[in-house]
Amino acid sequence: MYPIIIVDDEEITRIAVSGYIQKKHPEFRVSGIFSNGADALRFLRENPVSVVITDIRMPRMDGLELSRHISESYPGILTIIISGYSEFEYAKKAIRYGVVNYLLKPLDFEELSQNLNSAQKHLDSLHLETDVNEEEIQLFFIDMIGGLLKDSKEAAKRFEQLSLEGAISDYKGCLAALTLEKNDTLTQWKYGREKLAVSLLNGLRMLLPEYSVCHLFRSGMRYYFIVLSMRQIPVLCPEELCSALYHLLHFDCGLQILSSFENLEAMSAAPAPLDDGKRNIRPENVTGDDDIVIQKAMSYIQAHFQDDLTREDVADAVFLSSAYFSRFFKQKTGLSFIDYLTTIRMQKAVELLGTRMKVGDIAKKVGYQSRNRFFINFRLYTGYNPTEYRRQILRMEDTHEEAEE
Repeated sequence: MYPIIIVDDEEITRIAVSGYIQKKHPEFRVSGIFSNGADALRFLRENPVSVVITDIRMPRMDGLELSRHISESYPGILTIIISGYSEFEYAKKAIRYGVVNYLLKPLDFEELSQNLNSAQKHLDSLHLETDVNEEEIQLFFIDMIGGLLKDSKEAAKRFEQLSLEGAISDYKGCLAALTLEKNDTLTQWKYGREKLAVSLLNGLRMLLPEYSVCHLFRSGMRYYFIVLSMRQIPVLCPEELCSALYHLLHFDCGLQILSSFENLEAMSAAPAPLDDGKRNIRPENVTGDDDIVIQKAMSYIQAHFQDDLTREDVADAVFLSSAYFSRFFKQKTGLSFIDYLTTIRMQKAVELLGTRMKVGDIAKKVGYQSRNRFFINFRLYTGYNPTEYRRQILRMEDTHEEAEE
């Protein structure tokens, strides 16, 4: 179930929306109900939340201000705004903070259901990507566009192992490259470079709900995606997509369609051209002793876990391509790169919780730009949030936390 909170200063609205969700949408769990944005924000700092439904007009902190905080500190949370007709234009301003939709009062519960269904579909797609094994999906398509799967039987067998819907012959698609231009928003991006790719991917998935979108790899500030459909070759309008991404994320970008294909099977027979010359995405072989390569990678992670570290950084350090490094690392260690990095970070966080350092400072010290992501990973690792861990496991009194922003 996905945790959801409701923020509205009208008690009757809070009760009605909460009751409706619990009755009609069991896939969501109402984990909090608040009368103002300040209390909701305090809850977000300590608890994982997937969706926020918030009114616009509220005392202490209104919905627009709450949306701004969510956009800046918790970019993975989906926000739905509720507003009166007279606040319609005001509510539209919240779109720049990543709000996925807004509902007019009096509430139409059928429209609320449609929004929740869309939110669930989006959240499911994120979990599906993790469950199916993101690296294997990336490697499959990288091998396809690199011309390494010319045998149709081998390609079909690899595709079946991904547990995706349908057969390989059912898919049509296109290869696209999204190039980010440097601006103030990009320079000040504080959620981590790994999250930049995730944000771009989520943005494309929200804007292209009728297609399946997969991120393949990046080269500098150029991100490569494959867009798939079981009905027709995806039709993309680069100008409209870039404009929509700007309104969602405030990134200036350019989108180029590199190639289109009528059948995924035929893709390996006529590999897609990569216009920057990076055709050899994977190395022909791994030079040197495998154990030495892995030890070097692990040592690099241990030395740089507190940085904004990406798998591309580690792959470069051991002279492997990013996608190949992911599979090689997991084969040799039994852990994915992100699982190993998270383990190192959590071990250090546990150590620092034994000091008087503030929890927010610990999150930054172990490499997390997002406090919310730190809390989620720490709970998954220990079963407690950091404050509970201090109080119940270390038997320490709460340290003074940061004042509310």
